[in-house]
Amino acid sequence: MISRAIDSVLAQDFGDFELIVVDDGSTDSTVEVARGYDDPRIRVVELGRNRGSNAARNAGITNASAPLIAFLDSDDTYLPHKLSTVIEEFEQNPGLEVLVDSFVKLTSPQAKRDRIERLNPRVTCNEEFARRLFARELWKPTSSITVRREAALRAGLFDESVARRQDLEFLIRLTEVANCASTDAVTWTKYWSPDSISEQKAFVASTIELVRRHPQYAARPEYRCGLARDLTRHLLGLLGERRYGEAAKGARLLVSEFGARRTAGLLAGGARELWKRRLKRRRGKSEPSARAPSEARNRA
Repeated sequence: MISRAIDSVLAQDFGDFELIVVDDGSTDSTVEVARGYDDPRIRVVELGRNRGSNAARNAGITNASAPLIAFLDSDDTYLPHKLSTVIEEFEQNPGLEVLVDSFVKLTSPQAKRDRIERLNPRVTCNEEFARRLFARELWKPTSSITVRREAALRAGLFDESVARRQDLEFLIRLTEVANCASTDAVTWTKYWSPDSISEQKAFVASTIELVRRHPQYAARPEYRCGLARDLTRHLLGLLGERRYGEAAKGARLLVSEFGARRTAGLLAGGARELWKRRLKRRRGKSEPSARAPSEARNRA
């Protein structure tokens, strides 16, 4: 996969970049593949042992000499206009420090659709960005994030003790110290992988830890709706897959953290949010799309 990712960067229509490949103690031929490219823009940083994805990203940030940093996970690829698109956004908005763009997601073999467009709204107000981030109205995998190096350092980089939902935790801290925006421009492709971090367990525990770090996630109603919807969707998904033991364990963790009454309120609120979204999707299917098909194709 690493060669696919590297090739997508080298194919950019903007060529003035440095490509830092961070090897997080891999046991395959990642280093050999990366060093096999005859391109002076590629630099390989070896951590020596496996320290986790956040440590790898931080090594990339600290080793970078460019003022603007775009991330790319090894199982994802850039579309040819990725860098030119985000650079144009930053040039047009000199005060911008963080940009979250949009992408195409290739799904698992069992999914009904083989590809899904994950389009973000165009948001330029930092307060609105924070609200949508907590309310889970932004698609924000790490490969969607472009950040000024100075802002990443100011936010404290990625927290290396966070094992899951790392992108959300990093962005929360960025909203507190930097000007953030999002765009509907589709600039990269996210591939499905059975061993990706997002496929791992412990969702409830990691979400509870996120609330402990950022109490406003549960304290503010306009933020809490996203928390409630995420937890409810997760538990309903486990029940739908007949993973009753995992669902019960997750519910017990929530009760232990928030109490029975507050947990019931969160899950009831999450169920309402999910129902409202389902109704909105149904109404959307019955109305003509606001975007012309040709425009959607051109964006991708």
